Amino acid sequence: MLRRISAIALTKPCYFTKTQTLWKPTSICLQQQRFAGHNKWSKVKHTKGAKDAKKSILFSKLSLEIVSAARAGGTDPTLNNKLLAVLNRAKAANMAKESVENALKKGGDRNKDDLESVLYECVGPGGTALIVQALTDKKSRTVKEVKEVLNRVGGSVSSVNYLFEKKGKVVFTPGESGHSFEEIMDIAIDCGAEDIEEDVEENLIEVTCEFSDLNTVSKALMDHKYEVQEIEATYIPLSTVEIEDKNTIELVEKCLDDMESLGDVVKIHCNAVVNQ
Repeated sequence: MLRRISAIALTKPCYFTKTQTLWKPTSICLQQQRFAGHNKWSKVKHTKGAKDAKKSILFSKLSLEIVSAARAGGTDPTLNNKLLAVLNRAKAANMAKESVENALKKGGDRNKDDLESVLYECVGPGGTALIVQALTDKKSRTVKEVKEVLNRVGGSVSSVNYLFEKKGKVVFTPGESGHSFEEIMDIAIDCGAEDIEEDVEENLIEVTCEFSDLNTVSKALMDHKYEVQEIEATYIPLSTVEIEDKNTIELVEKCLDDMESLGDVVKIHCNAVVNQ
């Protein structure tokens, strides 16, 4: 079950204040939309293939993120919040300790080729827009693989960045705090969150904020003893493309699943919404 609250209006005290009950989530109903943003809870649970294959893909991507975070900010998670968040996520996914240690070792080896963060802007089936985030040590290989996926579904690499708004995203659990969602929501808003969403089943909370505030917001949440699992940029669709045709839905699903299975791809953002 999903619960979501936007905190943007809370920055305008002329309308109402945080102590009023108008914004409390108990009366809010969120209509779940598939694909929009692609990284929402519904899609997190809709990964490709058999269970073992999904775990292998997940661990591969976690390894990439550990290496990237370690090279950017050092291998000490007490001094590198982004690395700490990835390690928390790896622990939650039951990633093998040996695999984590190998990734950290690779991240600390400055003689290795650096991983580069790249974005690919794409037009997918049915005129949908995608932003694909990848970590790669060879851009020529990665762009070739991305184009191959798009070619199979009639898509192409094309400028779509203007259809999205770049924000900061923090995903966390209540950790040792013991706080309820309502308490966390109050604290997250005070920390600078604009939008808050809860996945009750997975006990996860996602907040979005201004990208420039990402480090400040994530550190403030960590200071409240929340276990942060993701600290990253996210791309929010400014508008969505509604898809009703069955064949187009299948093509979009194939595009997302095939793109997600690429070894260098870590995140996909899509503005498609399925109407069934």
